[in-house]
Amino acid sequence: MAKLHEIIAVEGGLQTTARKINEETIKTFGRRDEHFVGHTKETKHFADDDAKLDTSESKEMVTTVMDRLLYGTAANVRAMDAYMQKEATNQTAHADLVVDGVMLATQVPAIVLLGLETRITELRAVYEAIPTLAPGPTWELDTDRRKAGGVYRSANPDSTFRTRKTVRPIIMAPATDKHPAQVQAITEDVPVARIVTHHWSGMMTSAQKSDLLGRIDKLLRGLKRARQRANDATLVDRKIGGDIFAYLHGGIVA
Repeated sequence: MAKLHEIIAVEGGLQTTARKINEETIKTFGRRDEHFVGHTKETKHFADDDAKLDTSESKEMVTTVMDRLLYGTAANVRAMDAYMQKEATNQTAHADLVVDGVMLATQVPAIVLLGLETRITELRAVYEAIPTLAPGPTWELDTDRRKAGGVYRSANPDSTFRTRKTVRPIIMAPATDKHPAQVQAITEDVPVARIVTHHWSGMMTSAQKSDLLGRIDKLLRGLKRARQRANDATLVDRKIGGDIFAYLHGGIVA
């Protein structure tokens, strides 16, 4: 018996074919009389001498409205039936969601598994954007601030000095009995204060981010496997297209 994954594989193509035929039919109908009328025109002179001037011409119809409607019926019926079978089977197709040996949910409908896969893929972009702690400093958890979330502080605070420029004389040459001392003034920075900076960060470690992304990827793989199991469900053989067109065309289109 046919499986759900088999109808999923072909339904898109059937829908595309039906859509193209419908679009072509709309264009054909838009040409109005051009494709849907024909004529025969004969000219016959009364006088025998003018018989050589008699003419006859004709234009055949390209198609009829009924022909165009019937042309698209088969493709639309196949597309509708495929859609009906897929969605009817989706009502019964389900699988357990197991990740890393942990049962996260049982009997999850196939359509839900597909939707979760899309949403978790979008969510992954959020985790991919997580900022991580700057390399260099040694970071440690600040247990005093832990209630507010994952807060880290630098194990070794930065220490710098504030300086002030001062002028100090330097004796270049001592005084002698013949010459005075040679003195030169120099400018130097003299420490006047110590500045100690403690750093905190609410970012994650690279290892934590990597672990989160790894779990998301495992979850996505689990969803894909569960969806594949669900899509192996036996196809519900229900049809609707023929009944729809029987109602639409009944008594109007042959």
